[in-house]
Amino acid sequence: MHEIDKVIAACRSVIDAGSRGVLVTVVRTEGSTYRRAGARAVIGQDGTLAGAISGGCLERDMGERLSMWLADMTPRLVTYDSTRGDDLIFGLGLGCRGVLDLLIEPFDSTHLPRLVTDFQWNGIEPAEWTTVLPNGETMIEIVRPPRRIVVFGASDAEPVAQLARAMGWLVEVPKPRAAFDARDFDAAVVMTHNFARDAEILRQLLASPIQYIGLLGPRSRGDELLAEVGASRDARLHSPIGLDLGGETPEEIALSIVAEIQAAFERRSACSLRELKTSIHETADKPTCA
Repeated sequence: MHEIDKVIAACRSVIDAGSRGVLVTVVRTEGSTYRRAGARAVIGQDGTLAGAISGGCLERDMGERLSMWLADMTPRLVTYDSTRGDDLIFGLGLGCRGVLDLLIEPFDSTHLPRLVTDFQWNGIEPAEWTTVLPNGETMIEIVRPPRRIVVFGASDAEPVAQLARAMGWLVEVPKPRAAFDARDFDAAVVMTHNFARDAEILRQLLASPIQYIGLLGPRSRGDELLAEVGASRDARLHSPIGLDLGGETPEEIALSIVAEIQAAFERRSACSLRELKTSIHETADKPTCA
């Protein structure tokens, strides 16, 4: 389930229980912060939490202030600033060095956030959403659908599928010889351990606009498969698949595969963050390592 759907469902759960809560939206950030603009969390009156805007420290502080915000049910902007050298904002000792402007929307059955009443999308195509702030400003977001991944394989494909689902991606593991349409997916992982089947799948994938194609196995096997289908390597093809994490078990290999897919779609270098020459939230394509 997409994060925004989880947040909406959490709001409805609070309302259905006859309770109250706050919807928190990050509307602006500066410096180093855990999440960026558009991140959301729901904090229920009973202490329940869904979503995340920090590693938990801000949510705890907001939980302490919940009764004050629920007293008048008025939306407001709140700023958390952890750029001070002593980092003792509200006594939290925040780990980041940044500023977050947050929209706080108290809600109950008679005070419903617009996100709950008005947001609609099909979960397949990007949706534009405008948040109106109490000061009259607006925040416009493009909500992108979950990545759609197809995994071709047997028992060792399941850890890949499980980890990809944990990422919130939509995952399909077709049955052997089942028909598929590559145009329905953003990425494909091919790990059937059957050369003829892999070649058949690869031929269809290369003829499609799919953005990521990963082949399990050594480079030489990938070259043999390309020769079999009469194709050459292109930027979409990852063979061998995965990042160099030293994986041996199916779960470790799944981690290296899913991590590479994430890096590929975000156009990141996949190097260690400590080696980056830029901010970890740098938006430029493929930030370089030192």
